[in-house]
Amino acid sequence: MTEAILNEEALELLLQKLDNFVWTDKAKEERDRLRQNFLQTYDKQRIENLTKEDYFAGLGKKQGCLAYDLEWGTSALGSIKGGSKYKYGYEADFPKIKQLLKKVISIDTSVFANTNGSLPAPLLDICKLSKDINGFKTGRTVIPKLLSIYYPDTFLPIFNDQDHFLSKLLTSGTETESTGLELYFEYNFKLLKVKKRLEEISGKPFDNFGFARLLYAAFPKGEDAPTSDQPANPDILQDDEKFEALEVQHYQTLLHRNLPRLFPMLKYFDEEEQIKKNGQYDTQAVGIMDMLCVDENGDFVIIEIKRQATDKTIGQILRYMGWTREELCKDGQKVRGIIVAERKDIHLEFALKVIPNVKFLKLGLKITVEEQ
Repeated sequence: MTEAILNEEALELLLQKLDNFVWTDKAKEERDRLRQNFLQTYDKQRIENLTKEDYFAGLGKKQGCLAYDLEWGTSALGSIKGGSKYKYGYEADFPKIKQLLKKVISIDTSVFANTNGSLPAPLLDICKLSKDINGFKTGRTVIPKLLSIYYPDTFLPIFNDQDHFLSKLLTSGTETESTGLELYFEYNFKLLKVKKRLEEISGKPFDNFGFARLLYAAFPKGEDAPTSDQPANPDILQDDEKFEALEVQHYQTLLHRNLPRLFPMLKYFDEEEQIKKNGQYDTQAVGIMDMLCVDENGDFVIIEIKRQATDKTIGQILRYMGWTREELCKDGQKVRGIIVAERKDIHLEFALKVIPNVKFLKLGLKITVEEQ
């Protein structure tokens, strides 16, 4: 684990926020009630006897299953909303999921982390189990949310936003090769080190939920500029960028509405969710895919839509393809990519020559007028 160096300007901002931060938490009583209800509902005996219907949403019941209660019933304890239902895994993997859940709720609370931040054997065991379950291999939502409920004094209710806060709080020390749960544990340890330092300087101890509230107040996500694979907000872009963002959104809608005609052999991987979102699929880990489909053979096809495609587009679609192969592929499924754009530059032309499982399709729009 690389040494973390605290950003002094960020620390100063947190100290300023502390002076004016409203610590009165009117919702604390309700959160405590939600947490106790969840712990009573999903105690060791319930997890031991858990069935697929008790775990997955939609198998006979929607509410009253762990997936629903974790995502919606306890959203006040930390949000993991969004993404796909497959972040909870596949039905075929339920025995492995159940084994993982039993491990999670039976951790010895004295061995959460070594003094240097390295993981003790029980947590390494959980990481190893998670990497053998599709949907859990790179995810930082379902298991981390459970950990933050069962062990709120050790695990922060911050999940996919860990990267955002550490990029603000540290000048170095975020470099890592960890993924999935290992990454969550590593980043949780570093955030807790920041919390401890802040408490030492300010003389104000606060719980993990209070620290999370402070971070979201000091470094709101909305202030970040959108990355190349996130939907851009046209209201905050320059005129030329605004035009391109609106065009891409328009192309997305057109391709979504005409998917059966343009790609008759494809269908959305998660139709229920993707139809609501113009075909987009949120990985909650490596960005939002424009379209995630499966073909007539059951293989995955990722479609990336651009106005002008460059060699940067290759890096983006390969990232999605790698994530899909790691998280979603099973039983020999393959992954290929399609870039759809008005035009491509020469750099992309050369890159495509050595990547046979990614192809480029030129987007053409034909508009006609007829006298009646």
